[in-house]
Amino acid sequence: MKNRKHQVLLTAQKLFIEKGFAATSVQDIINESKISKGTFYNYFSSKNECIISIIDNAKEETVLKRRELLIHQDISNKDILIKQLIVRMEVYKERNLVPIFLVIFHSQDSELRDIIKNNHYEEVKWLSKRIVDIYGAKSRKYSVDSAILLLGMIQQMQHPWTVKSKEVSSIELVNYVMNRLDSLMTDLVESDEVIIDTFVFNHFYDEVRITKDHVIQLIQTFKETNIKELKAQELELINFIIEELKSNHPRKFLLETIVNSFSNTMNNTAQSIEIKEISSNIWQVIDSL
Repeated sequence: MKNRKHQVLLTAQKLFIEKGFAATSVQDIINESKISKGTFYNYFSSKNECIISIIDNAKEETVLKRRELLIHQDISNKDILIKQLIVRMEVYKERNLVPIFLVIFHSQDSELRDIIKNNHYEEVKWLSKRIVDIYGAKSRKYSVDSAILLLGMIQQMQHPWTVKSKEVSSIELVNYVMNRLDSLMTDLVESDEVIIDTFVFNHFYDEVRITKDHVIQLIQTFKETNIKELKAQELELINFIIEELKSNHPRKFLLETIVNSFSNTMNNTAQSIEIKEISSNIWQVIDSL
């Protein structure tokens, strides 16, 4: 079922890009996907939910890959942050998401525009925290300004008309921008200039907290639903994660290794999409330990 739902999403994405969001009807998606109306509404309540799922799937993959890059690594390592920034660029490229964002921009749909805004808030919050990891506590006051400037530089340098005379790779672009951030941070600290207050920004967007109990229930439900399809090794990994999360003092370093192995082991299975969502939630709990 998960793979079929994924195929419907790919079909919907193709139609949204070709015809525009407003011009694409639910019936168009049903006809192109060769499914019944009942099947579509079993997956999605509307075409809005369809496009939101496309964006959410990409976000979950980005969060998962970024967190895996930090396994047993020094959080102050700038090269890791560079790789993490490249992850989103590659995921968006692989999933052809830029046209989807343009579709949303031209749709004038307030619900979808809010989704894009919230995604941007999340990205700025994540990057501002990572900037503090790299540059230390002295950078906290300027971290939101720095994150917005950094993302703005990357976005503008990616525009086709900006780089039409030269093909710039993602790693070349992000390295270039990160080098500018070194100078920028030094200047901000010396001048003590701030446009956006970090505390105000971080409380403007309420982040949903994933609890340990919620994740345990999520994994147990997945296990019970897929018990017949799961191999012995997969069950062993799942049981270990559940028991470790249930303990009074979960071992973070062990969970990092096992969750990464769990994600990789089930990457090419029929449950791979669901696994990405579960793994993303587990990483949030691990980071809170």
